[in-house]
Amino acid sequence: MQRIAALVDKTLAVTPGFKTRLAAPVAHAREFCARLVDSLPPAVAIDRQCFAADPLVHALFASADDIGGMLAASAPVRTYLTEPRSWRDDCFIALMAARRVDKKVLGVALQGEIVTTDVPQTLLQFSNQTIILPADNPASARDAFLEAAFDSLLLTFAEHLAHAREAYGSLRAEREMEHVRQRSQPTGTAFPERRIAALDERLRQQFQSLRPEAIIAELADFLMQPEQALSLDPTRLWVTRRGVIQEDTAHDADAASILFMELKSRDRRRHLVLPVCVRCDEAREALARAKEKRAEREYMLLL
Repeated sequence: MQRIAALVDKTLAVTPGFKTRLAAPVAHAREFCARLVDSLPPAVAIDRQCFAADPLVHALFASADDIGGMLAASAPVRTYLTEPRSWRDDCFIALMAARRVDKKVLGVALQGEIVTTDVPQTLLQFSNQTIILPADNPASARDAFLEAAFDSLLLTFAEHLAHAREAYGSLRAEREMEHVRQRSQPTGTAFPERRIAALDERLRQQFQSLRPEAIIAELADFLMQPEQALSLDPTRLWVTRRGVIQEDTAHDADAASILFMELKSRDRRRHLVLPVCVRCDEAREALARAKEKRAEREYMLLL
């Protein structure tokens, strides 16, 4: 309930019936988020060795160096590694997200015993790789993933509410402009009163929908249907080491099967989400390398 007030609207917390009206919808949405998190696969180790051995990790990054670059760019990872708990264990669990970007190209393919050129192919690529929510054990990681999923639902509703308030403000501005036009008309000139009446009615309806009681009712309905705003779908592909998606694995013995989960949330775009296991010493090495490169660039600029 405190999280709802913080992310959606602080005035809701002091509205009569806030907790009573939302108790069941919140419980329903939390159960949905728990099922969503529990459907995620076990954490996958990501490091240089896994880049060479695991087809999924190989598909996620263009090179092994990109793994270290992702770790070094993660503010949550940098913060986690400064905490005493990060020295107790060899690795931590986190959530990796990435945008899937399929690229259409013309390539070479072996069809039977004939090498064919200019064959239309689709390359599986990922961009915007990021790692968030580091935790020192699977139970803590699950709790963090659950809170993030519930926050995503609340932020989706908060975005909808912000749009509704923006629309109300635009209506008020339009209504004021109509008043100005009316006052500027010469005496005796007919003015379409019906337009102002229509704007007044739309304003009244919009104002009623933005009252705290109405927001709570709409939020309750939203939380009872969380699957409309947040979904997690499994995707299985056959992909070669060069990243070519295979429709028929008989075309290339190099193809391997990979399975990943795609999340569709408030921005309606699909993101790969994957629990990962990262060695703390490798994460620290990645941060140290990134720091050395920054120092080298700053030194060159001084020269």
